[in-house]
Amino acid sequence: MTELENKIFDIVRHIPRGKVMTYGQVATAAGDANLARVVGNTMHKNPVPFFELACETGFNCKERAPVADACIGFAPVPCHRVVNAAGKMGANFGLGGPEVQAKMLGREGVEVRGGKIDLRKYGINGDSAND
Repeated sequence: MTELENKIFDIVRHIPRGKVMTYGQVATAAGDANLARVVGNTMHKNPVPFFELACETGFNCKERAPVADACIGFAPVPCHRVVNAAGKMGANFGLGGPEVQAKMLGREGVEVRGGKIDLRKYGINGDSAND
């Protein structure tokens, strides 16, 4: 992993349960607001997402077990807590698509309606950022 990817993972690890950040907010926190797409790509490469939570929503965790086993000692990254600037789920969410992401957030107390989250209520800083 690159230094930037590690920085992005560290930022996302600090998003509290029940809150979300946008790709743009994570990019800004990493030092460059223009890196929102890089944040999305990095989240898609997340080696240790919250497998247990994904399994509770119906995701087939057996497919990713070897990856998880290879990452022992790497702190999990809650990539499901990163959404786009409109509060929508990631179209290519790696643990089963946007429906699984919505279910994972719902289990953490984040209300998802029509595939969207109210960023004023659940977003860090209570606002939306540029994506």
